[in-house]
Amino acid sequence: MQMNKVNLNSFLKMGYFLNYCNPNYEIDLNTVDKSQYIQMGEDELVNIGVIKLKNSIKAEFKNNKKHVIPLSGGLDSRAILATLLEYTEVKNINTYTFGTPGSYDYEIGSMISKKIGTKHTYFPLNKYKYNMEELIDISKKFDNQTMLFHHGPIWKIVNKFKDFSLWSGCMGDIFTGTHLVNTINDLQEAKEQFLLNESFVKTINLIDCNEKEFLKLISFEKSDKSLNIYEQLHIQNTGLKSELPHVVFKGLNFKVPYLNKDWVKYILSVDDKYRKNRYIYKKILLKAFPNLFKLPTKNNFGLPLDTSPNSILIKRAIRKIRKTINKFTPIYFDPDINYLAFDEAIRNKIDLKNIVYENIMDLKQRKIVDWIDIDNIWKRHINKKANHADALIVLASLEIHLKAGKNI
Repeated sequence: MQMNKVNLNSFLKMGYFLNYCNPNYEIDLNTVDKSQYIQMGEDELVNIGVIKLKNSIKAEFKNNKKHVIPLSGGLDSRAILATLLEYTEVKNINTYTFGTPGSYDYEIGSMISKKIGTKHTYFPLNKYKYNMEELIDISKKFDNQTMLFHHGPIWKIVNKFKDFSLWSGCMGDIFTGTHLVNTINDLQEAKEQFLLNESFVKTINLIDCNEKEFLKLISFEKSDKSLNIYEQLHIQNTGLKSELPHVVFKGLNFKVPYLNKDWVKYILSVDDKYRKNRYIYKKILLKAFPNLFKLPTKNNFGLPLDTSPNSILIKRAIRKIRKTINKFTPIYFDPDINYLAFDEAIRNKIDLKNIVYENIMDLKQRKIVDWIDIDNIWKRHINKKANHADALIVLASLEIHLKAGKNI
């Protein structure tokens, strides 16, 4: 099969093009040394980690600059904020949140800003109006690489903060152990598992090729053999090809401290028994900034970082029950929503509905994905016969990328 068609299919499955080579960032894993900290205990590792984390942010900091942090309900943006407060006054720091009011990201990020006293801006996506001109420009800012619609009002953000240093926690979760879940040592098997786990479109099969065709597009630059293979796939593919072009987009002065070489070397060199479920990272945050991380986090379902495991299990069980009920009768708001509830938004949010429909129809006319029954996917979704929001978002994004000049 021609490589360009395989690459096209990779976008239909993953929500980004697998053959992408990031022109702005590279990550050297060859500096990782798993033997460096093998004799150290937890307390010593935490103390070193506090220094390494703060230094990664300090290295990017410049005096006499205005700073802005997109605050979520998670850990990384809060750690950046806490560290910046050690180097500059709160009056020099702006924050903003975007997403759906009521969600963990939107509400907890807003709560943290009020607690600290930063000048805060709200971007509620339920009131944001999507338009084609901006989406085409966003496609270019994203290097025509990743799915669209999972972002804030970028024109407003760029206009408001163009003279600021924008601090992003991008890839903080990848390096600190979120994806340290598979211990597969065989590269072929790890790649196959990666494709299975990382597929964005899960409600319907959009591809017209054997998934094994994707294996040659998955980047893997062999480094220290003791590094977890699956985690390396995440760094070299999800991180460099999806997260970075999507989050660290063109047009703003981004600071990305979690890519700091010294921090990356430290956190990946720590024994994996300390890194699973971000264990050592959470200990570092509680040691460095105990007050801020005793406040709610989305990572613990709205509970503080030092919450007991039993309380978290109860919260997780409640969430699971509510999600199950919602499949039959949607009566509970889902606080885990990061952006919009696209299932209902595509049906009821007129601007989004029109843009998605117009673009999937334009894509249909191109006849480059003629194996896909686009009309049926749309009808089943709109008539609530299925939830194909993931497929519709990817198909509309593909068409917008093509209109923005993407070559397939």
